[in-house]
Amino acid sequence: MTREESQKAWDRFEADIQGLAGELKRHYRDADDAKNTAELNRSLEQLRQAAESVFKSLETATRDPEVRSRTKQTARSFGSALGETFRDVTDEIEKALRKPSQPR
Repeated sequence: MTREESQKAWDRFEADIQGLAGELKRHYRDADDAKNTAELNRSLEQLRQAAESVFKSLETATRDPEVRSRTKQTARSFGSALGETFRDVTDEIEKALRKPSQPR
């Protein structure tokens, strides 16, 4: 895969995440119960744990200290980016769930 193809794949992923955020916001805007929000939070936590597991297995798959170091760094930046994205999604969903009579 070339750098250009990699960049296109990440751009597509970013667009997909934004599309998912919009769909989740739309879905939960119409929902009015905390159960749905709790289920979403559990799902997001499972996704975070899965990503962590992938990077942990990459980290232990090699004995090369430089590769291990880069894997840790990449895992942290990926986790941060994913975390920020889903915090944004969660904030938007919480806004959509607020009743009009509640203060913003």
